[in-house]
Amino acid sequence: MLSTEPISRSALITINGEPAVPIAQMPDSWRQIAAGTWMTEPRVYTAMAQVFLAKNQGGHILFLERPEAQHLKSAYCEGNGQLAWEAVTHYGEMFLPESYPNLQQIRNQPQAEFQQSNRVALLNIVSDLFDELGYDVPATFYWTFLHPLQRSDLFEVRSFRFSEQDLAIARRFDAILHGGYVSMLRRLIDSISSRHGYFMEHGCGCDSHLAKLQPSDSQFNYAIPAEARRKTLRAFFWSIMEEYMLFEQRSATRLVYADDLEF
Repeated sequence: MLSTEPISRSALITINGEPAVPIAQMPDSWRQIAAGTWMTEPRVYTAMAQVFLAKNQGGHILFLERPEAQHLKSAYCEGNGQLAWEAVTHYGEMFLPESYPNLQQIRNQPQAEFQQSNRVALLNIVSDLFDELGYDVPATFYWTFLHPLQRSDLFEVRSFRFSEQDLAIARRFDAILHGGYVSMLRRLIDSISSRHGYFMEHGCGCDSHLAKLQPSDSQFNYAIPAEARRKTLRAFFWSIMEEYMLFEQRSATRLVYADDLEF
């Protein structure tokens, strides 16, 4: 593993006018991605990861525009640089083909009889999402939406931050759900899931569950406009890197989920 220490400003390169970490200083997975052919824009995504790491290791925005904060720069860069490195490392691994779910294998696994039709519907939703987006979103995108299959009740509302069962996956899955608020992608997800009678719910308290539409509700059809597809998925990628990085910095409270509060 390469050092997570920020490289010197003089060692940075420039990509489209922005600072970037040289690809030789990136996790190995990004060199594989840059040379690969399974994604639509492998070199663009790699460049975005390089720029993301440079900006967050160096505090380029905060400390260039707010000179009164200079005394905080060293501590900020050390902490943020570590979290940014973790983010680009994670997504470098999650864009490799072997990280993606084998949906057919999952279908062939013995399934509990409880909520069987709902489980099949969820698999169909994720399969349709993969047909639409393929490898242009990371594997965690699909694993996030498959996650209710690991629960005894698909419709259980559970907070990633406070559920003991979900602590190991909270950061990676919650980042996907927050990043999914890129509006055109969100509409696509809701459109595909509505065809099967469901919505994927994500509350602001970092809870996540599957929700079944009422019988009176109807599906709707939406497709990301062809001319907006690449920019939409790039925006999603940048957003999930930020969300993965910031997850460790955000506070949370159980008061969101508490019933019958007494003071």
